[in-house]
Amino acid sequence: MVGNHRHPTPHRPRSKTLIFMLLLFSFSLLLILYTLSSSARPSSLSHPNPTETSFVASLEQFLIHKAPKLTFGDDTVRGGESHDDDLRKLDEMENRLLNEDPTGFPVKVYVYEMPKKFTVDLLWLFHNTYKETSNATSNGSPVHRLIEQEALKWVTDQPAWKRSEGRDHIFPIHHPWSFKSVRKYVKKAIWLLPDMDSTGNWYKPGQVSLEKDLILPYVPNVDRCDAKCLSESAPKRTTLLFFRGRLKRNAGGKIRAKLGAELSGVKDVIITEGTAGEGGKLAAQEGMRRSLFCLCPAGDTPSSARLFDAIVSGCIPVIVSDELELPFEGILDYKKVAVIVSSSDAIQPGWLINHLRSLTPSRVKKFQNSLAQYSRHFLYSSPAQPLGPEDLTWRMIAGKLVNIKLHTRRSQRVVKGSRTICRCDCWRPNATASNPFSPLVS
Repeated sequence: MVGNHRHPTPHRPRSKTLIFMLLLFSFSLLLILYTLSSSARPSSLSHPNPTETSFVASLEQFLIHKAPKLTFGDDTVRGGESHDDDLRKLDEMENRLLNEDPTGFPVKVYVYEMPKKFTVDLLWLFHNTYKETSNATSNGSPVHRLIEQEALKWVTDQPAWKRSEGRDHIFPIHHPWSFKSVRKYVKKAIWLLPDMDSTGNWYKPGQVSLEKDLILPYVPNVDRCDAKCLSESAPKRTTLLFFRGRLKRNAGGKIRAKLGAELSGVKDVIITEGTAGEGGKLAAQEGMRRSLFCLCPAGDTPSSARLFDAIVSGCIPVIVSDELELPFEGILDYKKVAVIVSSSDAIQPGWLINHLRSLTPSRVKKFQNSLAQYSRHFLYSSPAQPLGPEDLTWRMIAGKLVNIKLHTRRSQRVVKGSRTICRCDCWRPNATASNPFSPLVS
């Protein structure tokens, strides 16, 4: 098989071995494009800062200085004897697992080495056809069409894809628009997502689920408040509740305007409009480090980077987003670090402020101590650190192995035309409205 076997971080969870296929072109094209666009906006669309570079310039720097150092696979699809050898080796590995202690085997990850025409060449095409526009979903570039017509076919023609129908393949889809035109072709693969949004605004029914996919945290926009910072900022946290951002949002984000109207002018509460950029980052960072609680309402999507900004700032998040799904919740308990309230309660006159003021100093201190411990789980780094987001990602994926193998093997032996698989829709919206039956299931 063309590519490299790469292990996750040295401090990885031990589990039965299963080869995951990580799609490099999805990382190269989508993740890089969105990362660059979020960190370096075109100067004509924002107030320029002398230290910032435009999106096109940043992309050009990557293509000229970093891309030549990358290696690429050829344009062929493996088959015949070489393909049979690969599958035979995988089967032998699995047979050994049946007779040996499985705890000694790590999750193994295979990274496709995509042909250059699907990676760097497409980035150059995007660079050369890029048009500055206020429409973030389209700028006239043919890149997305080429991904659908060519790159996707290359992947789905691979024997490894056909063997599992993509169930053991991983796609970074960490933006509501990522892969939007091709999602129906890769819906059985594992998607790395920012949220799931059960309202149907971003993902169609059946495309995403907690059983199959994984929620990842955003990269924090502010600097981490370390132990020394937390100690020094403690007596300065005189603001009860802080929010800085856009108050006019769509979909579930309409709650922001209602909260803004309810909380405006309240003592010890700061609610202010704000935008991204270096000045906005510093203002948000300073405000969060001077506050006990940080308001984290839904935006255009249920999630936002504000939640993770608050956590790394030592500011207790107040989550008002009824459809929010959270990263690594199989490992982390967010009730230890955040106040989670329903939208219906939060907009009742005086309810939210009274609720926050009712929390005892000892309870607030427990929240703050937990925040100090949890912040490392949301700090991406290279090399990855133990219990950082990269490590927790593979721990969560390791827990999906048995189910992936079940559905893969079942699909290979099931009789065509037989009754459809009996599905368990375990994913339900994370609605925070009061439930009369909650005492029975808690």
